[in-house]
Amino acid sequence: MQRLRPDLTEISPIGSVSIPKPTQVSKDREAEYSARARQGTPLFGIEFKIIDPEGRRLPEDGRTSGELLVRGPWVISGYYKDENATQSAFDAEGWFRTGDVAAIDREGSMQIVDRTKDLVKSGGEWISSIELENAAIGHPDVAEAAVIGLPHPKWGERPLLVIVAKPSREIPPDAVIEFLKGKVAKWQLPDEVVLLSEIPHGATGKVLKTQLREIFKDHRLPTA
Repeated sequence: MQRLRPDLTEISPIGSVSIPKPTQVSKDREAEYSARARQGTPLFGIEFKIIDPEGRRLPEDGRTSGELLVRGPWVISGYYKDENATQSAFDAEGWFRTGDVAAIDREGSMQIVDRTKDLVKSGGEWISSIELENAAIGHPDVAEAAVIGLPHPKWGERPLLVIVAKPSREIPPDAVIEFLKGKVAKWQLPDEVVLLSEIPHGATGKVLKTQLREIFKDHRLPTA
């Protein structure tokens, strides 16, 4: 059983349940594990939808991802004495913007794929930082990876991949990009890979992308 996110108090106490349907429980253990790892289907009374940057509702085909909005009787209707925050948190129909990017399949099961603030918005398309990071972590010499978007004169933003090597390992940046080819779409490949000795973390161990953006605020991508 999972909440949408552990810190999403606006949908207290719970919004979705991850219980695979009988059709998903089979001898194919990987498929079952994949189903259990999703955030799951909404509880009775809760509704999900995903939208594109223009606010248009997207298809629920399990592949298309968009900004996740929710509504229901125990979803907040506004922030106390904060009209500006309230207006920005809801769409015109009263759906609450979770700040997550998700995909919903035909059976209504939802999976969060990123945070809207962490997406790289390139040429009118979204690049998932999580997808790139997970692919990079698959490299045998990469201990940790983080992706941020940097300004680009043609595409708006392009991804910068920051990595930390495993102890006593050396990783040529070009080798990481070669490793990623075929694992993500060509247009999603990072424009640059930067090797750091460490990536900033918060008290809970979460990567502090705000600090990474500050560190690289004056960095210019080679493609720019």
